[in-house]
Amino acid sequence: MDVRIGTTLDGQAARFDISNPRTLLLVGDVGRGKTTTARYLTRWWLANTARHAHVYAQTPSEWADLLCSVERPDQLHRQVERACRPRTCLVVIDDMDLVDDEQLALLPLGTGTTILTSHGGNNFTGQTLLGADLSCVGLVRPNHSDASEAAVLDGQGRLDWPIDTVAVIADQRGPVDFPCHRWQAPGCASMAAAL
Repeated sequence: MDVRIGTTLDGQAARFDISNPRTLLLVGDVGRGKTTTARYLTRWWLANTARHAHVYAQTPSEWADLLCSVERPDQLHRQVERACRPRTCLVVIDDMDLVDDEQLALLPLGTGTTILTSHGGNNFTGQTLLGADLSCVGLVRPNHSDASEAAVLDGQGRLDWPIDTVAVIADQRGPVDFPCHRWQAPGCASMAAAL
């Protein structure tokens, strides 16, 4: 299922297929919406009650309202998804910079849906990710950007982002970042239509 997460710099809708086993890597400076986007995609995943999610986050309280397994990143010490039914498991690592390569090797990269977010400094090593089939999205602000984001908005890349990173202006989400379905309240439906 394709879920919209924002707009590319050329005005196209940026989407991620949460049913695809491809890994999504969200990079960007602090406060650009990496965790919020990962939470939003996780909510869409969990909207199908036959699925579940394993979340590893430095701040588990940010994920406490989701009905999923939430642990700190250093708890990633066993193969994730091995005991899970195929196509039912989502793995999210929020602040992946805090996880070493040995732990990243335990992820179901390429075989299960995985979402990774950078901590904010964009200085992750991620040697395990070099051979992985991943979609890398760099989140930027449309206004009041610093020099490195101004360069991205002018069509140049950022040296601290992986090659082929697609710059995206993330859709704004509120504190209740629930997915809106067409059968929900009229106010929600009109907001979904505006996307």
